[in-house]
Amino acid sequence: MRSRIGVAILVIGVSLAVSATAWAHQPFFEEADIPPDRPWRIDDPLVSTAIYATLESPADVDVFIFDGLEGQPVYLSIVIPQIPGQEDFAPTAALIGPGLPEGRESLPVVVSLAEGDGVEVIPPPQGPPSTFFEPFTRTSYWERQERTVTLPASGSYRVAVWHPRGALGRYVFTVGRTERLGGDPAFMAKMRQYWTPVGAPPPGPPLGAVLLWSAVGFLAGSLPFSVWMGRLVARADVRRYGDGNPGATNAWRAGGWRAGVPALLLDYLKGAMPVTLARFGAGIDGWGLVPVALAPVLGHAFTPFLRFRGGKAVAVTFGIWTGLTIWVGPTLLGLALGLVYALNAVDAWSAILGTFALLAYLLLSGAPLPFLAIWGGNLAILLWKHRRDLRISPRPRPWLRALIGRFR
Repeated sequence: MRSRIGVAILVIGVSLAVSATAWAHQPFFEEADIPPDRPWRIDDPLVSTAIYATLESPADVDVFIFDGLEGQPVYLSIVIPQIPGQEDFAPTAALIGPGLPEGRESLPVVVSLAEGDGVEVIPPPQGPPSTFFEPFTRTSYWERQERTVTLPASGSYRVAVWHPRGALGRYVFTVGRTERLGGDPAFMAKMRQYWTPVGAPPPGPPLGAVLLWSAVGFLAGSLPFSVWMGRLVARADVRRYGDGNPGATNAWRAGGWRAGVPALLLDYLKGAMPVTLARFGAGIDGWGLVPVALAPVLGHAFTPFLRFRGGKAVAVTFGIWTGLTIWVGPTLLGLALGLVYALNAVDAWSAILGTFALLAYLLLSGAPLPFLAIWGGNLAILLWKHRRDLRISPRPRPWLRALIGRFR
């Protein structure tokens, strides 16, 4: 019992600690249009926030809004991704807010002015733009507008971005200089689709890359670390302990935490690493992620190293959802599994019911169909590996039965 509790706590801790990731500045993508009547809210104009946006029609005007204080210096800039065809793309920007000079005639007609608002237009500089290379994302940009504006009054300010001649293109609007962790955790996965000319169909992942990473994931998942750690630390076969499953729980039973903790971490990482590298490194996304994400789970559950009699694939499940959702998926899984485990005495039901919290998140967040397909495949594998234990009906733990009995 203690070994199971220890493994459950470690799974939750690993999912919270290992999967938490963010970026030095806060990058976001324009998922839906941000017109004047639905501006993008920037929480703090001093925090470095980069919004990867697109002017996708001749009449498109993007608007961003933030609250500022009198005398506050706010850094604003626009850079252009070096996407073919964007060499001459140079949108105009304008800061709108209280205390600024009048200038209504310089704005597009769809942008309204509140009483007391003025306008400071920030046109692109003349001449060829300078360039810079971003080492972290391995991408290059043309520098356009860059200005630090001292706000003349306290209040709400907007920044409008448009192209006077209706040209289409992608740009990055940046506000603030103070680096702080945050932003879109799936930033690198979305970058590949963003880095295409406007109107071009998003590139699909090459079949060869999908097959390669699926093979890498299956091989990584098939490595029976729990069995190896049991032999290395306890000189014992973990399959002779507990329910005979070659997993971290029985590694703990065989060799204590010295075998259980490394086995758990390695089982987690063999799911997290190949999916993370395939998605954020190789840029595999969409339906190509389905075989890549399920491969480590299949490899663990049906490892050829153990005559295709592998583990129950709980720790590796946490790993693949780390690669897919960064911290959200494993955190929800960990919290849900811990809650169900505390209430229910049949471990198999805890593992299965915990996955439905993840499904709820995917549905409520509008996750793409490939993610739902991965969830379905993952659930099918878990159901198969737990099929014998699931014949036992869920039953409340003793403390819960006692609590229920008091109210009868």
